[in-house]
Amino acid sequence: MPHILQRFFLILPTSVSAAEAGTKKVYLGGAPFGICFSGGALRVCGFTDIETGTESECPAKASGVCEGDYILTVNEKEVKSPLDVTLAVKESGGESLTLGLLRGEGELEIKVAPALSKETGDWRLGIMLENGSCGLGTVTYIDRKTGEFGGLGHGILEGDSGELRSFSRGVVSEVEIESVKRGEKGEPGELRGEFLQKKLGVVTKNTDKGVFGVLTEMPGDFEKKSVPLGSADEVKNGGASVFCTVDSGEVCEYAVEISLIDGGEGEAKNFLITVCDTSLIEKTGGIVRGMSGSPVVQNGKLIGAVTHVLVSDPTKGYGIFIEKMMDAANSVTEDNKQKEAS
Repeated sequence: MPHILQRFFLILPTSVSAAEAGTKKVYLGGAPFGICFSGGALRVCGFTDIETGTESECPAKASGVCEGDYILTVNEKEVKSPLDVTLAVKESGGESLTLGLLRGEGELEIKVAPALSKETGDWRLGIMLENGSCGLGTVTYIDRKTGEFGGLGHGILEGDSGELRSFSRGVVSEVEIESVKRGEKGEPGELRGEFLQKKLGVVTKNTDKGVFGVLTEMPGDFEKKSVPLGSADEVKNGGASVFCTVDSGEVCEYAVEISLIDGGEGEAKNFLITVCDTSLIEKTGGIVRGMSGSPVVQNGKLIGAVTHVLVSDPTKGYGIFIEKMMDAANSVTEDNKQKEAS
């Protein structure tokens, strides 16, 4: 799961009333996005190969960087987010970079020469980074007039305590999906992507029903499809669609079935989703990490978002009502009004 946080005051809708359902429209999400909260050391959590046109290579791994290392500096300059590293690599022009690392209890320096990606034309090191406050998810909706958005359908939690992650600054960045780890019974899959240098907006609130903020640019290159909102009591057992980005770089529609609808106030598990689209199952095994926030549409209306996968069966997962996300979005508005008044 970035540097400048401007002041934004959200004017998002309250819960979706019967009168509002079908009239209030939003842009349908489905594009991946990266969220970075300030704070925490940058941990190397994996590697990716860079296609250069003549070969496939991972410069960081080949130079001796190890999974579990913490990146403290690049060319003696402190880095605090994956975007800091991405920007330093981009500005290197292909010249070797000196990474200041923490490995175990000792510090060391390793020189790494970036590789030029044939696909994107960007210089890359081939490392995946996390700092306990970064994550990859999917945008659920975007307000057509203001650029305000909701995503994930659940909160970003502290790894140790399980509490909602607090933050002073949060930035939304563009993400390129590079590979998919297929979900298997007992082992959830995941979308694997690289945070790009392009900043799309800011995060203003992390709640148990999703993250909310303002986009200054649309994530990805997708058609702005407007859909009406559906209220919770309109959600029915039966066919629906999930919109997400898996391997094509485009938002695609996949068939699912909705069942076991529960309007309770518990976790973000208001209905069960069963993937029945064979193309999505072939690509991902079903629902995987990174798909959280993928919008769920039934009878032409946005009625919710994907939130969880069943570990015992990756073709099944849970979704949250869009109504509950909008309730949480409305609480962001009230919080901001109170801050403005004080």
